[in-house]
Amino acid sequence: MKIAGAFAVAALTVAAMAGCSALDHKTGTQISQETLNSFTKGKTRREDVIAAIGQPPKKSEVMGKEVWNYTFTRIAAMPFQPNEHEDAVFEFDKKGILLNAYKTSGSAGQSGNALLNAAGM
Repeated sequence: MKIAGAFAVAALTVAAMAGCSALDHKTGTQISQETLNSFTKGKTRREDVIAAIGQPPKKSEVMGKEVWNYTFTRIAAMPFQPNEHEDAVFEFDKKGILLNAYKTSGSAGQSGNALLNAAGM
């Protein structure tokens, strides 16, 4: 009976480690680098980005440019696994034409931990 119990614990551990990403806490919109590269500076319009990704959760104006941010956070379920926190940023001119699209390591002033951010920490 002890062997069966040990086997069950080992099997569950292996299964948990193999499928740990399914247990991760994810928020926001994850945009792959391939998707980001599919937009062409000087040609892509705001409507094209909305059609491909959806409405941005954050819009702002910076030095005459319209800036859209799509934030993504993944908190790993397994200890010692890295967390992810990134922003995909789109900059448009006044006519709605893409000037630049890039990723950053996250929003300034954010901890990278969605639960801490929600708690105001």
